[in-house]
Amino acid sequence: MLIRLLLILLICYTIQETTCAKILAVVPVPSYSHQLFFRRIWKELGKRGHELTLLTTDPMQDNPENIRQINWSFTYALRHNKYNITKVVQDNEYNLPKILASYQAMLNEIVDEELSHPDIQTLLKNESEHFDLLLVEYLHPTLYAFSSGLSVQILLPFERDLSFKERLLSTLYSVYSIYKSNDDVAEEIAKKHFGQDLPPLEIIIKNVSMVFLNTHPVFNVRPLGPGFIHIGGGIHLEDQNPLPKELKIFLDSAKEGVIYFSLGTNVRSHHLKSNFIKIVVDTFKELRYKVLWKFEIDIPEKSNNVKILQWVPQQDVLRHENVRVFITQCGIQSMEESILSHVPMISIPFVSDQKMNSLKIANRGLGIALNKNTVTKDSFKAAIIEIMNNSSYRDKVREVANLIRDEPMSGLEKAIWWTEYVIRHKGVKHFWHPNVDLPLYQYLLLDVIGFFTLVIAINIFILYKITCKTLNIYRQCSKKHKVE
Repeated sequence: MLIRLLLILLICYTIQETTCAKILAVVPVPSYSHQLFFRRIWKELGKRGHELTLLTTDPMQDNPENIRQINWSFTYALRHNKYNITKVVQDNEYNLPKILASYQAMLNEIVDEELSHPDIQTLLKNESEHFDLLLVEYLHPTLYAFSSGLSVQILLPFERDLSFKERLLSTLYSVYSIYKSNDDVAEEIAKKHFGQDLPPLEIIIKNVSMVFLNTHPVFNVRPLGPGFIHIGGGIHLEDQNPLPKELKIFLDSAKEGVIYFSLGTNVRSHHLKSNFIKIVVDTFKELRYKVLWKFEIDIPEKSNNVKILQWVPQQDVLRHENVRVFITQCGIQSMEESILSHVPMISIPFVSDQKMNSLKIANRGLGIALNKNTVTKDSFKAAIIEIMNNSSYRDKVREVANLIRDEPMSGLEKAIWWTEYVIRHKGVKHFWHPNVDLPLYQYLLLDVIGFFTLVIAINIFILYKITCKTLNIYRQCSKKHKVE
């Protein structure tokens, strides 16, 4: 479940003019893809001499000396066993309020458990501990309370050129999201762990200095102020590594081309309906191409051209010259990896932002989008053969990859430069337009619109009265003329 992430930078305390800073980094969501996005930022900040305290559900094994990690991996049990959000989303695709309520309930409990961790309690009670900067993934408002001592529309499958119905649904969803974001439970959790004298979270959140967006303008064109920085476009990509010997032999021998199939880290075998798996297996049986399938269980009835592995070095596999198509759930990182490796996609979205990403792929000619609920063996096979035989998809992917790469600074370089800019200037509130504090009715000019509406209404009323008076005079004159 990778949604379009917001990385928020907050200035916590006044800092001295030094080249290095103490940074608290908080990524609470138990999802490997969420954690993976931030790793290169953390490591690069560490290389530059900054001291990091990292609160993460997936601690790094190759951990630099100046990065202290607190392990929150125990929250995976809550996500998968108690809430099973992937199943909730699949079972309630058209019930957004229920999905949002489930997300919120899960995040509330996860954050409460994370803040109850003994190492976090020690951190909170240590009065000598201080940080110069807080970097936090924006998904739960309670975590902004660390700084005391923006909603993301990702569930709607809309991309651009919305119809009236889609704009109506989008507006209702946004209003509902704002309403649900005012969560009393989050306030209670914050006061429980940070103290009863904690200011309201909506006040704390206004201390945001900068927002990093895991998007690229090629895919997300929107009016943004200088406090919003696009850092998406493969920021998580690592240098290429040699493939395991057995996997390399399999890919090298597939001169006719390889289909790579993976549904990411969050969509598991038990989330898939048996009919869907049968369609996939039967389709692969009828193809002459080799198939590399990343799946956590083996399927005895699979054909000989299919190789199933529980783990695949995805970035390196996609870079292999024989990989011709990537069948993906369309998480944003998988999408970026495929594009930057010049591999077109067949997208089969399941949860979160995947439906919107799938639309982006189809709308830009980067691949073909399929619906997991309506796909058939014939439509699945036809999509694979179309991409294998039509070079326009690969050409379009290469074109978009060139656009993403053609920048004066990479996403990682921008993230590091702007992070240190915030540190150097003790915050960047000068980047934020005063409109951010305006009441909604002023921001939308409702008072101005109301004033002109009233003026027009008064003038129409006066004109109406004058017309009525004139007509009455005319009628009276006409009657008088007839009498004479």
